[in-house]
Amino acid sequence: MLKPPALISCDEAGFTGPKLLDEDQTIFAYASIDLTADEGKIIVEEMRAKYKVQSPELKAGLLRKRKNWTEIAQDLATRLQGRAMVMICDKRLNLGGKAYEYIFEPVLAENSALFYRYNLHRFVMNALHRIMYANGQPVHQIAIELQTFMRSFKPEDAPALFDGSHQGNHAHIVVNCVLRFAKGFAAKIAEESTHLQEDENPVGKWTLDLTTTALWSLLLTGWGHRHARLDVLCDESKPLGAMADAFNGFVGKTEAIPINDGQSPRTLKANLARPIRFGASIDNPTLQIADVIAGLSVDAIRYANNPDFAGLKRWLDRHMHIDYTLPDDDWIDTRKIQPCVNLAVLQELASRADRGADPLNGMGAVYAAAFKRFKSPASRVRHPLKTLLGRI
Repeated sequence: MLKPPALISCDEAGFTGPKLLDEDQTIFAYASIDLTADEGKIIVEEMRAKYKVQSPELKAGLLRKRKNWTEIAQDLATRLQGRAMVMICDKRLNLGGKAYEYIFEPVLAENSALFYRYNLHRFVMNALHRIMYANGQPVHQIAIELQTFMRSFKPEDAPALFDGSHQGNHAHIVVNCVLRFAKGFAAKIAEESTHLQEDENPVGKWTLDLTTTALWSLLLTGWGHRHARLDVLCDESKPLGAMADAFNGFVGKTEAIPINDGQSPRTLKANLARPIRFGASIDNPTLQIADVIAGLSVDAIRYANNPDFAGLKRWLDRHMHIDYTLPDDDWIDTRKIQPCVNLAVLQELASRADRGADPLNGMGAVYAAAFKRFKSPASRVRHPLKTLLGRI
C-alpha cells in the first residue's frame, strides 16, 4: 500500500508583496512544517488550553501582544524541533539581489555560471544593501528606482539607472558601476524584460515578491529530499495563487533534476502528490502553527541582540533553510581576496558598458588576472569597509 504523502503546511510573516522597502517590516519569513492534520490539531488544542488563548486561532499577530509571547513562542518551537524549515529574507538585501537578477543577469546570461561561481551576485547585493541602508539612512533614491523598474520593467521609470542623469551625484564606486552598467546595456536589459511588462502578467506583477521563491527552495531543495511524496498546503496567498502553476511540473515527478549555479552542483527534487492546495487557517490547525513559527522567526532576527530571544534565535539557526538571505559583510570585505576580485570585475563590466564592448569576451581571463593580482595582502584596501561602503 502506498504511504500517504507528508503534509507540509506553509505560512508567512512580514508580507508586503512587491514592496521591499517597507520601513517597518524589513524581514520576511516563510515557514513550513511537517505535521499531520491530527498532530496539528492536538498541538493547537494543547497550546490554547495551556496559555488560555481565547481567540479562535493561534496567530502570531495576536500572541505577540501578550507579555508571555516569548514563552509561548519557545514552547511551540520546541514542539516543532526537527519538523520545521524556515526561509528568512532581508527584503532590502533581496532588492539588491533582484537588481543583479534583472539588470546584470540578462546581459551576462550566456556565461552566468562564471560570475555566480565567484559570487559576484552576492557582492553586488550586499554592497548595494550596505551602501543604501547602513546606519539608519533613509531609503536611497537608487533603491526606489530599482524597485520601480522591477515592478514595471520600463527603463523610463528609472532615469537614474538607465539614462545616467544622476550618475555624477552618486560617487560611490559600486553604485557608480551599477549605473554605468545599466545605462550601457539598457537596450539588452529592456529587450530581455519586455515579456514582463505585459498587462495581467502574473510573473511581472509578482517579480519582487519573495513568497514563491521561498516555497520553491523549501520544497525542491528541502522537504522534497526528506519525503518520497508531498502534500503541500499553503495559507491563501495572491502571489502563490498566481504562480502556483510553476509547481505543477513536479506532480508525480520522482526524478531529481541536477542544477549547477557555478559553485556546487545540487538537485531539485519534490514529488508532489497533487497541485499545491490553499486553505484558511481557521479550518487548518497546521496553518495556524506555521503562522506562529513564521512570526517567531521574524522576531528571532529582528531582536537578535535581545537576550529574551536568544533561545528562539538558536532554534531558528537549526531550522533555517540554507538559501536564507541576510546581510553578510564577508562578501564585501576587501581585506579578503574574492571581494577585491569582484570589485575589479564590476569595474571592468562598467568600463565595457561605457565603451559598448562585449561584456563576456575574455572575462575568465579577467578573473584569473584579478585573483593573481590580489593574492598579495598589500594590494588590498587598507580600510575596506570604510572605503568600499562609506556613506555617500
